[in-house]
Amino acid sequence: MSSKNTIPNSLGEISMTDAERAKRKALKRAVRPRIASTIVLIHGPKDNPKILMGQRSKKHDFMPSVYVFPGGRVDRADSYADYAGDLSPRSAHILEAAFTPRKARAVALAALRETYEETSLLLGRSGPSTRNSNNTSYDAFRLAGLKPDLSGLEVFGRAVTPPHRHKRFDAWFFVKHMDTHSKTSPLPEIADSAELLNVGWFTFAQIKKLELQRATKMMLQVLEHYLSTDNPSPDIFYSYAVGDNYKTDRFPPR
Repeated sequence: MSSKNTIPNSLGEISMTDAERAKRKALKRAVRPRIASTIVLIHGPKDNPKILMGQRSKKHDFMPSVYVFPGGRVDRADSYADYAGDLSPRSAHILEAAFTPRKARAVALAALRETYEETSLLLGRSGPSTRNSNNTSYDAFRLAGLKPDLSGLEVFGRAVTPPHRHKRFDAWFFVKHMDTHSKTSPLPEIADSAELLNVGWFTFAQIKKLELQRATKMMLQVLEHYLSTDNPSPDIFYSYAVGDNYKTDRFPPR
């Protein structure tokens, strides 16, 4: 991958509901972004994978009805959860340019926890858990005889919600290839949740027909760049906004 991603400037209009606009208008200033984690699970060949996505409920006050990858805010429990595997040296280097090693690991673990909460998919490795996280989601791993497994996770992008929204996140995007050992292996079982509906595996062609937010469209293009190389860059695509102007850069800065 080259040091620059070629991301088109035109990714469609910024979609906001009247309720979202009203909530932002009621705020005196832009809110501080919260650290969040998102995971793109892929299955099949890199040049035409299936990707796990779900549709946010219409009841959400932030980006309702659109299709997204599993993910959400990093919680305190993510820093104390028992786990298996380690981040790759590349991902650890990138994340630790922004966080302590413990916090960097928590950001990655949050993606695994959110995947379970939103799709019922446990991304874990067999092993007894000796740590009490006081979190029902991590309890689900423990009761299944699993530890959340960091192996195979790679960070490929970062996007900060622009200040015109009433909720903001500093979201880190991970990708993990689901190893099913053969082309004919079945996809892992998934299910809808209170957070995501119509959860399923979609090709890039199918995803283009879904209702998506600007950031999701952007990160899908970044993902395609990432999957096109066997030697990922030591930095990642980074999107943020200054006022009403979108900016793109690389992180960590060179």
